[in-house]
Parts: sequence; structure tokens; C-alpha cells
Amino acid sequence: MTYKKILIILFFIIVAPANANNYDIERSKYVKAIKYYKNKNYKKFEIIKKELINYPLYAELEYKSIHRKKNISNTEVIRFIKKYKKSYLSEKAYINLIYRLSAKNKLDMLISNYVDIGSVDLSCLYIRAKIKKKYFSNIDAEIIPIWLSSKSQPKSCDFVFKWFYKNKKLSDELVWQRINMALNANNYYLARYLKRFLSNKNKQWAKILLKVHVNPKKNILSDNLKRDSRYRSTILSYALDKIAKKDFVSAKKYLYRIKNEYKVPDKFFNKKMLEIFIIALKSNQQNITYDKDFSLINNNNNLAFTIALANYSIFNTDWKNLLKSIEKMPQKISQEEKWLYWKGKALYKIGDRNLSKNTLEDISSRRSYYGFLASNILDKQISIINIPYNTNFNKLKKIKESFEIKRLYELYILGRKREARKELNFISKDIDNDTLNNMSVLFKNWGWNVGSILGYGKTKYFDDVEARFPIIHEKYFNEYSKTNLQKSLLLGIARKESIFIQYAKSSAGALGIMQIMPKTAFWVLKRTKSKKVSKNYLYNKKMNIFIGSYYFNYLLSKRKSYVESIASYNAGPNSVSKWRKLNKAPEDSWIEFIPYSETRKYVKLVLEYTLVYDWILNKKNTIRVSQLINIDK
Repeated sequence: MTYKKILIILFFIIVAPANANNYDIERSKYVKAIKYYKNKNYKKFEIIKKELINYPLYAELEYKSIHRKKNISNTEVIRFIKKYKKSYLSEKAYINLIYRLSAKNKLDMLISNYVDIGSVDLSCLYIRAKIKKKYFSNIDAEIIPIWLSSKSQPKSCDFVFKWFYKNKKLSDELVWQRINMALNANNYYLARYLKRFLSNKNKQWAKILLKVHVNPKKNILSDNLKRDSRYRSTILSYALDKIAKKDFVSAKKYLYRIKNEYKVPDKFFNKKMLEIFIIALKSNQQNITYDKDFSLINNNNNLAFTIALANYSIFNTDWKNLLKSIEKMPQKISQEEKWLYWKGKALYKIGDRNLSKNTLEDISSRRSYYGFLASNILDKQISIINIPYNTNFNKLKKIKESFEIKRLYELYILGRKREARKELNFISKDIDNDTLNNMSVLFKNWGWNVGSILGYGKTKYFDDVEARFPIIHEKYFNEYSKTNLQKSLLLGIARKESIFIQYAKSSAGALGIMQIMPKTAFWVLKRTKSKKVSKNYLYNKKMNIFIGSYYFNYLLSKRKSYVESIASYNAGPNSVSKWRKLNKAPEDSWIEFIPYSETRKYVKLVLEYTLVYDWILNKKNTIRVSQLINIDK
């Protein structure tokens, strides 16, 4: 037997499912213990629990045992947290501990056990405890970052903010800052609420700002703004920005009037003129480069302006100005994939094929959205290579015996995938990339595809293509796809939407593998004359993939464009119709114009994932880039 064959055999022995047979008896007992617990047969639960001290999921049993008691022992909970600090259960126990200590007014214990885990709610409970105990050290520095938020904070922060205000620590500057943050996030009602915290002499400025938010043109030339104040420039700037988003010419006219009537400083005028043009470029308004003030602005070296002008040139296929803008960018930015692609395409479009080829050659070998587009221009096959992570046998063996991996395997094998994801997310905060990549190799071998995707996603090891792009629920995608292209596309959408998590639910209420909105789902069922189902049944794999597939194909039948249909699936068809009216450029240019950064990124990734799935399904690429996206070569 050759050395190479021995190594291969050793590898498969090592990566074989961790402890697959070691815990069969304990696993069965654990399931029985959980059943007793649910049935409130705590006596039998405790008997079995004692037999499972060495079982990897013993911590769950201990957690339940501690927390089922009417009078929970906080000392026991603290001991539990320290004992299982490598498990997400310790964080779960800690969160409940802080809430309980706050509710029971055990403030000294709360303060001494508080650890910042990134929860604003818990931070406010901690600060509230410090205030009540008169521990004021460093308290301002703890409150201010929580105060400065564009959205409402948890109710636990109300006490903290009231104390801060009553003790005259909440300055008008801090209130004004937060009002601006709220309005910039379009949170008008929060801004209106915050006005009450301003001193009486400055409330009038907040009133003017709120009026400007509602109707900037009507309120920008208020008599109150003729006299200078520390807030006037902010109000004028905000009003001009609002006007510029719809009509930069109108914003400029107001700026000139303000200069003449309000005698604003030249510094304000020049800065605002630049910002008006940046806003206009970003929103793709017409005839910007022909404006009389444009040439003055164009000579500056402001990076935000340069990037906005470069994007504007992309939107309008103005290749010469695009090349000039890219030339002005710092090398670190101009060497990004996006700008290399657009430089290469611009050179191609003006006829400089040799320089275009030199520019695109490197990125055309990359497995990425821009790499695939570059390949298309160069008439090359797209480059996809699967490179599994180069594992270390000794390290794999060590990891396989670790507490963390044993827990993850038991959660996975018991079908408790949500808890397994929580556990992985928790432990990955403190694990080095090499260890996590080795763990992802094990996850793939178990068949836990989501674990591999999450693990490699954390470490940014993207070259194990087959692990990162599994083909899951294939029979349903086969059933609802008429072509290879459709199947690859739907898999790409599912991979981006939910990484195939059956019970995924977004903050917006989208459900399941294809992340369908209930309203859309019921519309599809009605349209297809299907039996009405409950909202929970929308999580059913077959039903969910059917609805998502049908809806995407419906969008495609209406839009006749894969790019626009993908964008519509994410942002809604009405938004896409509006954006398309504003920009009729080729699709690669139009994607850059999409106003929502989330949708812009979504479309690029789904196109990339579609081509990757095509390669995985067929062991070669059967789909041409030009079939998915019109780039006007």
C-alpha cells in the first residue's frame, strides 16, 4: 500500500463523524430525560441526569435543573456560567441572571457580575444599578454612546436617560446630535419626541429643523434663519440636502439666495456646493456635467466627489470621464475589483483592447461577480476551482475530541440545528481561523452543510466551493425548475436568502428557505388555485420552494430580465420599476445604480452564486454570463 493511500485512509478515519457510536446509550437517556422534564416528572429527570455527567449535553440538563426551581439560586447560576463559559448556555444563563437581579433589586450582585456582551438592554440595567447605588465613576462615558442612537432604545434605558437629564448632564449639543441622527435615518417621530429635552431657548431651532424635514423649500427661507446661531448651518445644510436629492439645480438656487440674504461664510457655501453635486451624482440627475458650476467643483480632489462622479459615469456609460475619475483615485481604491472591472470595460469600449485585456486579466481568474463579468469581456471561460481546506491530521484529531465539537455533534445528530448554530456562533468568537476551518471540514463530513457555510464565512476561507455551495433539497428544485439555468438560479437565491435554513425568519417577517413574505405566499396559492395553508406551514420545504420558485418565475415573465427579477425578489417589483425608469443603462451599469445597498449586493451575489451552482451541478459551466446579464459588450 502506498504512503499516499495510507494518508487518505487516515484522513477519513479522523474526519469520520465525531463520537458517532460513543454516546448512543447516553443520547437515548438524554432524550428520555428531556421528555420527563417536559412532562414535569422532575424526580425521574434528576435520576437520569446523574447518569449523564460525562455526556456532552449535560450542561443543558444542569441548566434546566437550576432554572426550574421557584427560587433560583443566583450563586448556582454564577457557578454554572463560569463552569460552562465555552458554551452559549453560559451567555443564556448570564442574560437571565442580569434580568433577574435587576427585577429583584440585587444591585451589588448585578454590578459585580456584569460583563458587556453588546446588549444595550443589559447595559442600561447595569448603569441603572450603578445610579441607584451612587457609583458614578465613568458613568457619563457609558451613557453617551447609548444615547447617541438614531432609533429608540429599550425601556430599560428610560430611567438612565431621565437621570442624565435631571442631573443636567444631557447638554443641548447631545440632544441636537441625536435629533440629527434620527432625521437622517428618517425617524421623524423620535426626533420630534427628543425636542422636549432641549433648553427653552433652543427648542425653536428644533421646531424649524422638523419643519424643514417635512417641507424644506417652504421653510428654508424662514426669517428665524436670518440671524446666525450654532444650529443655523446644520438646518440650512439639512434643507439643501433634502432639496438636492430631488433637484440639484433648485438646491443651488437656494444656496445662492442663502449666500446673498443670510451672509453665510464662503467656507459653508463652497462645502455645500460640493455636497449638492455629490448628492446629484449619486441620484443620477440629468445634465450635471453641463452645469456652469460643475467645472469648478470638478477640479477639486475630494474623494467622495471623485467616487460619485465615477459611478455617475458608469450609470451614463461616459467612458472617458470614468477613466479620468478612476485615475484620480488613490491606488488602494482604484485596485479594488469593482474599479478594475470598470476601468477594463471603459478601455474596451473606447477601443483600447490591449490595455483593457491587461487590466482585466487578473480579476478574470477570480471566482467573483466582477471576475465573471471580466471573463465575459475577454471571451474566457469563467474560473472556478474547488480547493478544500488543507487540514492538519493531528489538529483534526485533537479538535474531534474537544468539548466544543462533541457538543456541536450531539446537537446536530439530535436535530437541534438552531441550538447548534447558536453554539457555533458563540464559540467562533474566541477560536482562531485555522481551528474553525478544521471544524468546518468535520461539519461537511457530518453532512451539516450550514455549519460549514457559517464556519468558512467567519474565517473568510472561500475556496472550498463545494462545502460552501451545497445542493440541498435537490428534488424540490428539480421539480420546480424547467432548465439548468432556472435550477442554478433558484439554488443561488436560496443560498443567499437563508443558506437553506428551513425555519429561517427575517426581521421583516420573510419565512423559510426562499424567505417568502406571507402576503406573497397567499397570493401565489390563490393564483395557482392551491389549497390555503397556515402561516406555519409556509416553513414546509416543498411548499416554500414551490412558492419562491413560482414567484420568481412570475417576476421573470413580467420583467424579461434575470437581473431585474432578482432585484424584484429582494426589493419588490414596484421599486425596481421606479429605478429602471431613472436609469436605462446596460444591466451591469444599472446594478451599480440600485439605491439600496442591500439590494445592490444581493443581485451581485445571486448572479455569482448562480454561476457557481451551474459549475457544481454540471462539473463545468453550461451557462454563459451573457445569458444572465446584459453588459453591452
